[in-house]
Amino acid sequence: MRVSVLTAGSRGDVEPFLALGGRLRAAGHSVRLVTHREFEPVVRAAGSAFAELPGDPKATLAGPEGRALLAARNPVTLVRRLREVVGPELRASLTAAIDACDDADIVVYSTLVAFGPTVAEHLGVPVVAAHLSPNTPTRAFPMTAMPTPVPAVLNHATWRFSEALLWRAFRPLLDEQRAGLGLPPLPRRTPPPRRRPPRLYGFSPAVVPPPQDWTPTDHVTGYWFADVDADAALPPALADFLAAGEPPVYLGFGSMSDQDPSAAAELLLTAARRVGRRAVLSSGWSGLRPADTTDDVLVVGDVPHRVLFPRCAAAVHHGGAGTTAAAVLAGIPSVVVPFFADQFFWGRRVTRLGVGTATPARDRVTVDVLVEALRAALPRASAARALGARVAAEDGPGAAVTVLERLVRPLPSR
Repeated sequence: MRVSVLTAGSRGDVEPFLALGGRLRAAGHSVRLVTHREFEPVVRAAGSAFAELPGDPKATLAGPEGRALLAARNPVTLVRRLREVVGPELRASLTAAIDACDDADIVVYSTLVAFGPTVAEHLGVPVVAAHLSPNTPTRAFPMTAMPTPVPAVLNHATWRFSEALLWRAFRPLLDEQRAGLGLPPLPRRTPPPRRRPPRLYGFSPAVVPPPQDWTPTDHVTGYWFADVDADAALPPALADFLAAGEPPVYLGFGSMSDQDPSAAAELLLTAARRVGRRAVLSSGWSGLRPADTTDDVLVVGDVPHRVLFPRCAAAVHHGGAGTTAAAVLAGIPSVVVPFFADQFFWGRRVTRLGVGTATPARDRVTVDVLVEALRAALPRASAARALGARVAAEDGPGAAVTVLERLVRPLPSR
């Protein structure tokens, strides 16, 4: 079968689909990844065909609208700002997505590509949603972007409320696109889960057990990790730094845009020094860099987490789904410093599993708070290793391919 995958966002939003694409090709299927231009080299290097999806998430998050989005805490404000950021890109991307999926037998779309079902309906092919964080309402836990937990009796209500906000914000835009294609408008209310496209979840059931109130079309397959050479060469300066002493802590906020990168770097490094640890500081999209560096710190650029994390004692990060997954697989504790969205959920998960800790939202974190979180997380190394071993034994991409084949097999190829 011919599979077109629509995905948008940061590298952590794209890399799992490289692994999924690799397994699909190994099973004899062809794969086209439709995503941002900056990812073209890694997509082609992984062996998948590439098509461009307009948009530059790095520039967007660095701009005033992106910074305002990251600062939003109120759900109403968060949705409004998300529409301001995503809306223009949705308008610009639909035509490119249709062209890229024209010969597909099935369309797979990620969380941020809201028009995925419209593309598939227009082309008359099956469609599957693919998420890296929970996206189906449940009574087991609150909606993932909730900054703080709520009483369990309100869990399902948080999902209904957030979905209603998103539907109200994006349905007019999606209906505008659908009208241009001659498709009927969407229903006024969010469809129940059983009437939505099947969902693939690219995370481990050992990390997020499937809630009992999810439907049979919610498939938790395991993480989508590509095979990586554990002995792959690191940049010489990093290899020398790692060999010069005890495993350091990793510090970095990935794709998150920080208001003051220099102050953020000093916050992270001061906390690491106060717990007596060397540090590898990832500059990330914000360009984190301290005013002065000493022998106990190395600043790095883009280094694969899958290669670096197993050589670290712990990881202090923003709680993105991809970074959290890499720390879990490496068997090291996490300290999650969430900025927004599902990062709060992943902070709660690592804490509940006993493989890490979480701080309040980034704008409320002080050195003392981060030091306390690090001191609590580091002794959880044994639990982190045990969970990492369970996750490493799973075959997430293989399970996902089985689901996709089952959905397409009864249908004639186009």
